[in-house]
Amino acid sequence: MFYDASRARWVGVLELERDPDTRKRDRRKVSGRTKTEARDKLAELRREYKLSGVAPSASYNVRSALADWLANPPATVRSPISIKVLQDHAARINAQLGDVRLVKLTPGQVEAALRRMADGGLSGSSLQATRSVLVRAIRRAQRDGLVVRNVADLADGPRGSVRRSKSMTLEQVQQLLAYPGLTTWWRAYIVLGVQCGLRPGEILGLLREDADTDQRLIRIRHALHRDRVAELTPGPLKTQASRRTLAMPADVRAALLDLRKEQAADRLRLGAHYSDSGLVFIDSAGRPCLPPTVTRSFKRLCRDAGTCDDWQPRELRHTFVSLLSHAGVPVVSIADAAGHTNANITRGVYRHQIADVVTQAASAMDAVFAPVGSP
Repeated sequence: MFYDASRARWVGVLELERDPDTRKRDRRKVSGRTKTEARDKLAELRREYKLSGVAPSASYNVRSALADWLANPPATVRSPISIKVLQDHAARINAQLGDVRLVKLTPGQVEAALRRMADGGLSGSSLQATRSVLVRAIRRAQRDGLVVRNVADLADGPRGSVRRSKSMTLEQVQQLLAYPGLTTWWRAYIVLGVQCGLRPGEILGLLREDADTDQRLIRIRHALHRDRVAELTPGPLKTQASRRTLAMPADVRAALLDLRKEQAADRLRLGAHYSDSGLVFIDSAGRPCLPPTVTRSFKRLCRDAGTCDDWQPRELRHTFVSLLSHAGVPVVSIADAAGHTNANITRGVYRHQIADVVTQAASAMDAVFAPVGSP
C-alpha cells in the first residue's frame, strides 16, 4: 500500500504468480481517495483471487478487450470479408461501451446499448452478431484472468428491426430493364446479378479477364475490398465455395459487350487521365465503384423505374435464386451456381425464395396416393 501524490490517491498492489512463459510477475492495482477505501478494494481483490483464481484488471476496458480479440480472432475466421464484418460489430460496441471498464460493465449496460442499436434500426440478426462479438471478447478476457464473469453472456438482447430480403418477379425485372433511363452500366450490372447470381462484391470485383465473352464464361475469383489505406481493390472471396465458373447467358454477354464499347470510348476520350483498374464495373474514369454509392443509385433507379425504392443490390441475387427455383432447377444445382458450400445454406438463406418448390412434395404425394380411378 502506498500514496501516489501525482494522482492524490492511495494505491494497493496484489502480487500474482509469475507468468510461466515470460517469468514476469503479474500485478493488479486498486486505488482509492482514502487509505481505508484502497485497503477495502485490495481485500476484495484478494478474496476474488482466492475464490476464483482470477484477479480482475481495474483499468482494462471494453475497447481493449475487443482490440485484443480482433488481433487474434478465432482460427475459423480467415476471410477478409468476415474480419471486416467483425470489425464493424466491434466499432458499434465501442461507440456505446468502449470506455467502460470491464470490471464495472453490467448486464444492464449491455442490454441498454443493444436497445439503442435496435432503436437505431439495427436488424435482429445484426444485433445477435454484435452481442456475440462482445461475448467472445469478454470470454477471451476471462481466459486471461482480466475479468471474472461474462456480463454480455448474461444480457438479454432486443429483437431489433426486421427487413426480410425479397426477390423481384420476372415482370419487375422486365420493367426495370425496359426503363428508358437505364444506362449501359446499369443494364450490365442488373442482368449479371439476376442471371448469374453474383454477390454485390463479386460483381464490383469482377475482372475483365474473368468475364470471357469469347468462351462465354464468368469466372468468379475476386470480390471488391477496401484495404488498409482505403483503396478499393479486388481481393479474396467470402469462402472457397464462392470460387466458381458459370456459363455466360446470352443477355449477359450482349450487355457486357455493350459496356466494353462504352468504356473503350471513355478511355479514348480521357487518354492519360483514364485509370485502368482491370475491373468490369468502373466509373467513367476507369476507377472502382464505391459500394455505398452503387446501393444508393440502385434504390433511386428502382424508384424512378416504378418498381419502388426499397430494393437492395443483393436482392438481385435473391431474384436469381427465385427465378431458378420457379423454373424447377434443383436446390443442389442452385447452391452450386450461387457459390454455397452446400444446399442447406441455400435453403436457410433463401428459404422464402424456394418455398414454392418445397410445396411440390405435397402435390407429388397426392398424385402418388390418389385413389385408383380418380382424375
